[in-house]
Amino acid sequence: MQEDIFIGVDGGGSKTRVVCQTLLGEEIGCAQAGPSNIRTDVDGAYQSVIDGINSALSGAGLAMGDDRYRYHIGLGLAGTEVSLCQDVFLAKLTQFESSVLASDAYVACLGAHAGKSGAVIIAGTGVVGYQIDRGVVSRVAGWGFPHADEGGGAWLGLEAIRATFQWIDGRRSVSPLFESVFEFFDNDAQAMSTWANQAKPKDFAELAPYVMLHLGKEEPFATQLIQQAAQYINAVGEALLGHQTSKKPLPLCLMGGVAPFLEPFLNEKLLKRIVKPKQSATQGAILMIRKYILDKTG
Repeated sequence: MQEDIFIGVDGGGSKTRVVCQTLLGEEIGCAQAGPSNIRTDVDGAYQSVIDGINSALSGAGLAMGDDRYRYHIGLGLAGTEVSLCQDVFLAKLTQFESSVLASDAYVACLGAHAGKSGAVIIAGTGVVGYQIDRGVVSRVAGWGFPHADEGGGAWLGLEAIRATFQWIDGRRSVSPLFESVFEFFDNDAQAMSTWANQAKPKDFAELAPYVMLHLGKEEPFATQLIQQAAQYINAVGEALLGHQTSKKPLPLCLMGGVAPFLEPFLNEKLLKRIVKPKQSATQGAILMIRKYILDKTG
């Protein structure tokens, strides 16, 4: 008789996390792989997911294709706002007994509140707010970079690049942040321009740590950027409140690599709602696939 293995995947513009569990909820492996934004790279996202799964299973002496097991996968990935990309990605998952794909924000919200009502704002490579209010789902932002996702790592990197070009032109005064960004490209404006015209969200996000570094040094432009990013996050939080049906503001988890740097600049109204996550986004993805199977079997 085949045994069931449940796989939870949380994938964004910079990295992919995978966790594997038995039917009884025992964790048998976890791993991290490359980016998995299906909007910008379906094939690359699929490969990151498979790499992560193989790595997680190998630690338990298992491998995909072992017919002693049935694999069920729940995926929360960036880029699911584009339905065509969802269809193309799901068509690749032929080796799984069952699969469910949702946004990375949805599984983060499920995990953060252990399947109960609550909200999250994720400030990572991009920015998205997600809310589950007694089963009613609301999303704010998360429409993709560069036309949206203000306040995230990719946006911070883009703004740093933009201002550095302005400094090179003589349209801004010198700044340690601009000098650091320029040095990243070996002080070669042409190389910086070539890179910027080809860069993906994760590439721009790789420049965000320069903003954080100079924020710690109280560099004015870095501080201005983070303050502006915090204003965007405040607005996402306010919009989520507007979608609520519950009278009392729902608990909210602030997540993502940029979040700790933004928190000191957020308004008091949002700060009062912030709680610590109960579970991880990968655990939220497993909650999702388990519920799917339970609903399917009655």
